Amino acid sequence: MKLVRLEMYNFRQYIDANIDFSSGVTGIVGPNGAGKTTILEAIGWALYGARAVRGVLDTVKSTAAPGGSKVRVSLEFELGGEKYLVERNLGSVNNAVLSVGGRPLRSGVKEVDVAIPQLLGMDYQAFFTSFFTAQKGLEFMATLEGRDRPAAIARMLGYDRLTKAREKANDDRKGLHHEIEGLEKGLPDPGALKQRKKDAQAQYEAATKALADAQAVLKKLKTTVDELKPLKEVSDLKARQYEDVSRRLEIDKTDAKQIAKRVDDLQTESEQLKTKRTEFDTIAARLQSYKKEADELKSLNELERHEVEKQKLDAKISVLLKDIQTLAKREKQLSDAFDRQTARQAALSAAESALVQMEKNIHDRRTTRSKNLHSIEAEISQLEKLSKEIKAKKDRIEQAGQDGRCPTCERPLADELPKVLANFSQQLKDISDKQQSLSETKPVPENEDSELAGSLKSLESLKDQIKALTAEKSQADADVKEYQRISGDIKSKTQEIAPLKERLAELPQGYDEKRHTELKNLRESLQPDRDRYNSLKGELQRQGKVEEQLSDQQAQLQSKNEEISKSEKILKELDFSKEAHEELSNSYTQASQQLNDAALGVEKQQGGVNTADALLKQINIEEADYNSKANLLNVRRSDRLYLVTLCSALDKLKAELNDRIRPELESVASEFLAAMTDGRYSVLEINESYSAVIRDDGELKPVISGGENDVVNLALRLAVSQMIADRAGQSFSLLVLDEVFGSLDKIRRDNVVGLMQNLKNRFEQIIVITHIEDIHDATDSCLWVEYDEQTKISRLVDRLNGVDSIEAGLLT
Repeated sequence: MKLVRLEMYNFRQYIDANIDFSSGVTGIVGPNGAGKTTILEAIGWALYGARAVRGVLDTVKSTAAPGGSKVRVSLEFELGGEKYLVERNLGSVNNAVLSVGGRPLRSGVKEVDVAIPQLLGMDYQAFFTSFFTAQKGLEFMATLEGRDRPAAIARMLGYDRLTKAREKANDDRKGLHHEIEGLEKGLPDPGALKQRKKDAQAQYEAATKALADAQAVLKKLKTTVDELKPLKEVSDLKARQYEDVSRRLEIDKTDAKQIAKRVDDLQTESEQLKTKRTEFDTIAARLQSYKKEADELKSLNELERHEVEKQKLDAKISVLLKDIQTLAKREKQLSDAFDRQTARQAALSAAESALVQMEKNIHDRRTTRSKNLHSIEAEISQLEKLSKEIKAKKDRIEQAGQDGRCPTCERPLADELPKVLANFSQQLKDISDKQQSLSETKPVPENEDSELAGSLKSLESLKDQIKALTAEKSQADADVKEYQRISGDIKSKTQEIAPLKERLAELPQGYDEKRHTELKNLRESLQPDRDRYNSLKGELQRQGKVEEQLSDQQAQLQSKNEEISKSEKILKELDFSKEAHEELSNSYTQASQQLNDAALGVEKQQGGVNTADALLKQINIEEADYNSKANLLNVRRSDRLYLVTLCSALDKLKAELNDRIRPELESVASEFLAAMTDGRYSVLEINESYSAVIRDDGELKPVISGGENDVVNLALRLAVSQMIADRAGQSFSLLVLDEVFGSLDKIRRDNVVGLMQNLKNRFEQIIVITHIEDIHDATDSCLWVEYDEQTKISRLVDRLNGVDSIEAGLLT
């Protein structure tokens, strides 16, 4: 196997790093924690997935990676003359792809996890044990003693799988032993089982005979019932006919009696209605003679209704005319409202304008007074400040006397002192006079300003005038609104009178109250005849229906009498005897009961047969179960014997393989020793405790130097890796040494590096990972790993060229 190229994106501390692996010895150098071993972890994850990751898979994403970005590692390698590319992605959806020659071979995490071990012929543990040597791996047997050394080598070669297989076979043997014991205890006594089957067969035969006897009795009774059944059915039919006809005859007689009574009642009612018809015709003729008066009364009733409406219309028109008269009087009183509104508006506008102008004049006078006052007070304040400064100068010069200096030229005053003091005094007097003059020019207080007081008084008088004008204007406005409302009401009420007069003209005339009263009295006198007329009219409405019902009931009575005669004839012809029917029914019931009892007896005997049959079947099942368990017991005994033999064979095979390890390890290690020492040492012997000794010129060298010890350890470690690779069917062309120099001094470290140069003819690729920087001189190419503490990102650098790439193709 040969590594070709590794690409890492957002993997651990690598954001974007690519390595092109070359042949020969390659060094990967960097301080501890920089990310050297992470490169091996990326190779392991690409090949074997999550099992090669330190910790959990979710932690491999770089903390410096942008949000939402994916983790991707791809590894290209050569195997058996073919180039393979395996790529794994970690993100919202995890994926893996294995390609050969640019063609996808497997896709999916699980599929690639299965395909890689099959392709390489070794699992993750075998791969990293053979091709990789971790920290302190050169002295892997130095800390072991006695039997631990061969056990450790056997475990590295995978022989522990034989131990596990032997333990599994032994556990299966123990399980079979317990199962055999359980089967032996669970088998019944075969003699007792045979006797139970014989007894069950006898019971089944007895139950079968009893069932046959019961079925014969049942058959005889069934024949008797079958003979009586048709006679019973004929007799039952006559009994039902006799009962039906007798019941119908009784009902028809009752109905005929009720119908006859109804016919008598209807005949009586018909005679009464004929008498009332004569009385009704007489009253109707008398009322018909007053038809003219009735029509006249109807007409006067209609005119009376219109007369009431006319009175209402007259009253409403009168009220409206009275309202119009009252409104017209008030309208006349308000006729000057518009003139008063216009006059008051003009006067109010003029007063308000005068008020605005007067308020402006007062404001301007106050503003001017305030400005003058502030100006004078500011000037007086400035003079007071100047006076204090001059007085202070005067006091200082006066206190200094003739030795004081002139405030202008800084020369001593001497005899000029009185003159200077007098000058200061004159200045102070001038300032005081000016202050007095300014104080006298101050404007008088506002409460003493007679002109301003007059203006304020006029302002208040004008405000009172405006208030009065506003009130008068509001009254005029209200009068105008009232005038407009009254005018609208007069117009509305006038318009309302017109349709009332039109309706009044439309109403008919000619109502005579006296004649109306006479006709009402006449109607009252004829009321008893009208009441009798209406009463008889309602009663006579049933006359036709009564005649119809009478005819119908007479026909029904005749029909019922015919039905009665027919039923009496049928009973006579039926010739039915209740006594003979009861005797036949009793005989049939008794025979049926005996038949049912016999059927129950057959069912009981059938239950006995079923019970005996079920018991016999159960015993047959038990017999079959016994035979099955006995056969299974024989199979399990055979399997146990097989496992006992297998355990013994595995023990012998393990012992034989362990015996082969030491000679093979001596042979392979000797080859590596000869290659690394250029033939100086060619024989390495391993004793039973797996301690290695060099044979030089046919003699053993029990004492060797530190450098020779490193050669021996490296030869042994490479020999173990070679044996692991051979058993996996792989060529041992790749060697990775991870921090194997940590415990070696410089001289021994240089020796080991030199030995690796001698191994280049055996290994196409040797990759050395270390924090020791000075080994780069002994490698064919070298790559430095640098870690930035601030960005938390690792970079791959070629320090020799000063760029992030190596010309030989190690880094891109």
